[in-house]
Amino acid sequence: MLDEIPYLSESTAGFASILQYEWDHRPRNAHLLLVVSGSAVSTMTTLFGPRGSLRGRPTEELLVEALTAHEARAFLPQLAPDRFIEAYAACGGYPLHLEKWDPRRTTGANLLARAASAGGILLDDAQSMLQEELAATSTHAQVLSEIGRGRTTFSEISAALQGKKIAYSLNLLEQAGFIRKSLPLGAPKGARGHYELGDAYLRFWYRVLGSDVALIEAGQGVAVLARRREEWQKHVAWAFEEAARDHARRLVASGALPRDLLVGRWWRHDRGLDVEVDVLGLRGHETALIGGARWSAKPLPVAALTELERMSAHVPKPAADISYVLWSRSGVDPEVRRRGAASYVAADLLA
Repeated sequence: MLDEIPYLSESTAGFASILQYEWDHRPRNAHLLLVVSGSAVSTMTTLFGPRGSLRGRPTEELLVEALTAHEARAFLPQLAPDRFIEAYAACGGYPLHLEKWDPRRTTGANLLARAASAGGILLDDAQSMLQEELAATSTHAQVLSEIGRGRTTFSEISAALQGKKIAYSLNLLEQAGFIRKSLPLGAPKGARGHYELGDAYLRFWYRVLGSDVALIEAGQGVAVLARRREEWQKHVAWAFEEAARDHARRLVASGALPRDLLVGRWWRHDRGLDVEVDVLGLRGHETALIGGARWSAKPLPVAALTELERMSAHVPKPAADISYVLWSRSGVDPEVRRRGAASYVAADLLA
């Protein structure tokens, strides 16, 4: 196995060509399995891409993605489910981060020690990841920063960068896994999507820490966390929504929901209509499921279900027997279930 290929490429002149030559001239009867790996996705993509020295050589290419909340639960099984969602929102699906999270301490204490203190792993690691992939002055880094600040459309990002060409940067950042292009479920071909940070840890860093790194390093982490409390809560709510969609897909895979149900997000913002559905399920072209994920400390009232029911007038081709589902931090009013809706709590998402 050859690990850290990007470093080998930088330190050894012609490394890729040497590896190509040795692989192409190995004995025909050699029983050789060669595994190469590297964390700098852009470098690996270049080596194995259309113009790379190693193009066409891999038998299989695997992109190791960050763990989902459900998968990451194994690293902190002793945490209460709601506290684990908070830990995951900060750490993302990275084992090293999760292993550093102290289950004996509160979320606030962990955030202060690991994200809002100089040298904290959650403060420093994002910067290391970005430096490995992107030059600080590159258009790529600028585009990523604008998306991290909440600019999601091509036009918004382009305007913020004063008309710089951004298509190539968006493509590279998407390949590297830093961003994703999100479309409403069932959107027609050619629809323009939104760009967003799909990595929970990087999203946390940009939304909560990134603009205040200098203040944190100067010892003002407590004040920064206090000032960014609202952004932190919004980020945790986003992580909970992501976990709810993942849970819905697992319910489909297990047969608890119809096997032909496609699950995703859906939204519509035009002509005065502003509707967002956290979890929408399509069977064919009909909406068969409408779900909401709410990170609320109190059980959800019947009004939360009524809100979902109102959305049925705006979603694509509502079925006659739509299922309504609520994912919540603290359960729901019993009347919600009496009215036929399903509900799940944080523990269900992680089981």
